[in-house]
Amino acid sequence: MKKFNTVQEIQLERANQRENKIIYTLLGVLLGEIDRLPTRDEPTADQIYSVVKKMYDNAKEMAPFKMEALAEVEYLKDYIKEQLTTDQLTTIIQELVATGFSNMGQFMQHLNSNYKGQFDGKLASSIVNKILKG
Repeated sequence: MKKFNTVQEIQLERANQRENKIIYTLLGVLLGEIDRLPTRDEPTADQIYSVVKKMYDNAKEMAPFKMEALAEVEYLKDYIKEQLTTDQLTTIIQELVATGFSNMGQFMQHLNSNYKGQFDGKLASSIVNKILKG
């Protein structure tokens, strides 16, 4: 997985993509979105990743309707953490139950600490509820 750690890395990549109008524009939008983050300091790699993930998800939604979005998805997918499958998430949650986890807060804190950006929170909540009730 590739990763943007700093705004400067994105600016450099944008300069390198000058010939590819779609990606050049995408990286310009990414820089604009990062610039709007509510931080006075240089954004962290996690903050940058959150913006990249949001843009990736938006491009995936638009891909059936916009050809440019398909190119954006193809480019950004290299910067997105691999997502846990439903089976993987279920196994992790079952293991946590076996170690004594018993409330939603414990599960979500553990998942966010160890698998941030790799799972769907709604899916995780659904699995936890199902396992705890079952």
